[in-house]
Amino acid sequence: MAVRATKLLLAVFVVFLLGAAPAGASALAQPPTTTAPAGPVIDAPSEADTARSRNNLIIGAVAVVLLGIVIYGNRARAKKKK
Repeated sequence: MAVRATKLLLAVFVVFLLGAAPAGASALAQPPTTTAPAGPVIDAPSEADTARSRNNLIIGAVAVVLLGIVIYGNRARAKKKK
C-alpha cells in the first residue's frame, strides 16, 4: 500500500513540476490567435532573468533526484524488513 501511495505521490509531483495539462483541454479553451507582425522585442529577458530561470531548473532537477533517492531508500528498507 505504501509503495502505491509513493508512486502516486511521485507521479503527481512530476506532473506538477512539468506543468503538464491535457493538450485537448487547453487547445479547445483558447480561440485561434493570429500572429502579429515581427518587430523589436521590447521586454527582452535580461541576464539576471535567464540566470534565475537556469537556477530554478537546476533546483527542480536536484529536488527530483533527491526524491528518487528517498523513494529508492524506502523501498530497499522495506525489502529488508520482509
